[in-house]
Amino acid sequence: SDAGGMYIGKDRFDVRKEIVVDLEAAGLVEKIEDYNNKVGYSERTKVVIEPRLSMQWFLKMDEITIPALNAVMDDNIKFYPPKFKNTYRHWMTNIKDWCISRQLWWGHRIPAYFLPTAEGEEERYVVAENIDKALELAKAIEGYENITKEQLRHDDDALDTWFSSWLWPISLFDGINNPNNEEINYYYPTSDLVTGPDIIFFWVARMI
Repeated sequence: SDAGGMYIGKDRFDVRKEIVVDLEAAGLVEKIEDYNNKVGYSERTKVVIEPRLSMQWFLKMDEITIPALNAVMDDNIKFYPPKFKNTYRHWMTNIKDWCISRQLWWGHRIPAYFLPTAEGEEERYVVAENIDKALELAKAIEGYENITKEQLRHDDDALDTWFSSWLWPISLFDGINNPNNEEINYYYPTSDLVTGPDIIFFWVARMI
């Protein structure tokens, strides 16, 4: 990218060697030493995975877990064998905020809409069910009274698989607006779930 300065357009592995030479020439190298590092490789492309900071969306979990924990502790939801009840309790009482965004092109899209901002300004956004409601929220912000739909940018990220897993049945079968309707009761009774213990937290807990 343009941020690469004198190294624009060059391969990252070549540039790493060039930078060392350039730093040495400028007298800026104190020492060079080897060290061991676990380097991740892409399963699909076999290319080195480079860490990259990016904005992510998190769900605050301290309050939302309370009814999910109570549902199991009060035996409204039962685990078989029962020993996994304690596993579930341990996870849910030591909960961390949940990163729910994924840089994918399938799944439920993050319901956030960015407002236009000048270069150097902090990005502003609204969270809404759809773009019409997002526009209403945006117009209520001082300085954005005349904003249009076309100026709103829908976030590209999608909700992660586990988050979407509990949205899927209620969005497909209208389970929020019309609970216990004929279709959701027939296709998604949720009276029994058979799965592996390794995803009690990753999937089951988050569905609950």
